[in-house]
Formats: sequence, C-alpha cells, structure tokens
Amino acid sequence: MKFQDLLNNISAEQTHGVCERKFSTGFLSIDQSTALINEATFSYFENYAEKHDFVQKFQDLKSGVRLNNTENRAVTHFKYREPESDLYSKNLDELEVLTKLIKTNFKKIIIFGIGGSYLGPKLMHDVFSNDEIEINFVTGSDPAEFEKFKDLDLSEYGLVIASKSFSTLETLRSYEVITKNKYLNNTFAVTASRKSAIDYGINANNILDFDVGTGGRFSIWTGINIGFFLSHGRTAFEKFLSGANSIDILSSQKPGLNPALSLAIQDIVFNNLLNFDTTLILNYDYKLRNFYAYAQQLEMESLGKSVDRDTNELLGFNTGSIIWGGYGPRSQHSFFQHLFQGNRETNSYFIASKNDDLNFKQFKGQTKSLRDGTLNEPNSHKKVLPKRYTTVLLKNISPESLGELIAIWENKTIFMSMFWNINPFDQWGVELGKINTKKEIE
Repeated sequence: MKFQDLLNNISAEQTHGVCERKFSTGFLSIDQSTALINEATFSYFENYAEKHDFVQKFQDLKSGVRLNNTENRAVTHFKYREPESDLYSKNLDELEVLTKLIKTNFKKIIIFGIGGSYLGPKLMHDVFSNDEIEINFVTGSDPAEFEKFKDLDLSEYGLVIASKSFSTLETLRSYEVITKNKYLNNTFAVTASRKSAIDYGINANNILDFDVGTGGRFSIWTGINIGFFLSHGRTAFEKFLSGANSIDILSSQKPGLNPALSLAIQDIVFNNLLNFDTTLILNYDYKLRNFYAYAQQLEMESLGKSVDRDTNELLGFNTGSIIWGGYGPRSQHSFFQHLFQGNRETNSYFIASKNDDLNFKQFKGQTKSLRDGTLNEPNSHKKVLPKRYTTVLLKNISPESLGELIAIWENKTIFMSMFWNINPFDQWGVELGKINTKKEIE
C-alpha cells in the first residue's frame, strides 16, 4: 500500500476521539491525549509503519546505510551521540583540545555561522550561557547586524568560523568585513572541509572537522556546538549527547513504544487528513524562547520536498507543515486571540519545564483554556470552542533534557519523511539560492 492509498482509506471524521497517548522518557513527559486523535487512528498508521519497516530503516540510518540517496551519503549525525561509534570519542577529544587552546588565550569569542551553524549553537547559548566566557554570534550579511564589532581591536577575541562547506557566503563575508582579514592567527574553524579552511589561511591546528554526512541542521551534536563546550566543558556535553542517545534507543522500539513515531503520526494526521497548514510551537521557558526557530529550520528544510525519493515523481499530497511559534507568555499578548477564536486551526505544541514560577502557571492556564473552552457561554462573541494541542513537559532545563527534546524533534521529522517517502537530508532548493547569489556578486 502506498501513502496515498493509506489516506484514501480513512477520513478526517474517523480520526477524532479520545485516547491516552502519553510517553515518559528520562526527562520528558509527552501528552498527546488532548490532540484528540483516537487510538484506532494511531494503530492504523503504526501498522503502515510496521509493514514498511520504518523502525528498521531508522536503525539502518543509524548504522550508516546510505539512505541519503540524492547525495549518495550515509547519515552520520547519530554517530556523534552513540558512545560506541568511531566518531563519538574522537569528536569529544578534539573539542576538548581545541576549546582548551581557545580558553587559554581568549575570554571573548565571536562565532560566525548561519543556518544549522547558528540556530543550534545560539539556542544552546540562550539556555546555558555563563559569565566565565563572553560568546557573541554573527549571522547574516547585513553590516547593520555587526556594526559594533567593525572598529574593535579583536586581538583579544577568539574568532570561530562555523561552516560545513567553508564557502558560506554570509559567514565568510561578515568575517571579512569585521576582521579585514587581520586576525587569522586567532581564528578557528569548525568545518567538514578542512582543505578549504587551510586554503583560506586558517592554521591546521585551529581546525575542528566533522563528517560530511552530517547535515547542517543535524550538526548540533558536533563541534559546531563549540560554544556550549566552551561554556560548560566535556561532562555537560556528554550529558547532552546522552539525552539524545536515549531518544535514539526509544526510536528504535516497535510502534506503540516509540514516542518519536507517535508524534510523527500526529503531525501526519493534522497535515494530510485534517488539512491544517501549520504547526505552532510554544515554549513557556524564556531560555527556550527560540526553540521554535530551531525546529522551523529542522522541519521545513528537511520536509519541504515534493518528489518521491525512489520514483522521482511529483507527489500528489502535501508534505511539510509551515512551522511558526514563539515564547508563550509573550505570544499570549500577540497572536493568542487568533489561536482561541480564529477559524483557522493549527497543530499546536506547548512545551514547558515544571516549576513554581508564573510562566508555568500561564502554561497550565492557557492549555486548560484551550482544552475546555467556554461551551456554555451564551454570547457568541465571547464563546471559545475547545482546541486540540499536545504538551511536552521537561523534567528540568538541563543538557540531558535539551538533548532529548532536540533528538525527539529530529527523529519525528525523519519518521514523517518515511510516510511521505521523501529525502529529509538534502536541500537542493537552498543550493539554487546560493548559486544565483554568487552570480549576483560576480
């Protein structure tokens, strides 16, 4: 059975109902019961996943089978969080050496990167920054962004260029404008193209490699996340990887015991049966306020595809959802009116860590309001109909919990791609934009 046949044999009305879909991992509690998808629907899609060997395909990805067929590469980001892999200790050892070199000489750092080389590291910095070392990020190419750095004496700054290809226009241009190429001796590189970094003039001892099979949006487990290692060291980084690895183990379980697959099914139902165009991600912890932006790139770059990976034919159904979101307490005073009483629904995720602060009380109050609505309200202008949503509660804000949260988002994205039979690891549309931008420069 093909995916289109799967959709043809079930209607949106058949999916509605109550179920007790709840998962507990080491650091996450996931509650899908308020998404109002019945158990029969989850079982229907899980049976499809079993017949098409989704879990085996996931395990094949982890083991290095070349399932990135359009680039003819193995997918290697899993190896950075698998303690038994050849890349795990190598990455940590090399990170330890390089960060010691940087911290011995510099207390102020500027990291140049964009896309996956920025969103993940910046998210980790939002959550885990400390006062021991000053880390700044520069992304993009508009000089207005980095005006404050242009006339500084940067001899006391460690400068890190984070670029998988070491040819990213925005990253190299901003570095060159700020430094005028005067500070190569205190410049470091994190890249999958060592030769390009050396040719650029970076000292070979200042370069940290990562594998070409690790896509930018999956590179947070590598040296691309050097800012977190600089701030918190090896032990914290290992805990971050451990959280992710625990999710990979769960993602190798059979359907019904696999939270990433269950979340993928929810998203498939909302996208392909209920025809919701968007997925809303709200975080109620200020430190996690930019998680939605990280998830936006992860999902939209991975799932923004329209061609079957095997037949090369155009697909006849919708793939990736439009991802949007924000910081919950702020968003309540921005777009929640649309969420509560607008007539366009969205697949909503509410994410929070449990605490005694106002932000968590707001999380509880807003989700209760969505769940219950005001069905007995006689005034139609005031009436709020109940809405669907899913909650993800973090045990705490820690390297382990962030590792779990990010990995489960990655793995659900990968499982979604299996339903649609698309390749989530390439980004040829992005490459076209780079080509045409270079032509404009020339």
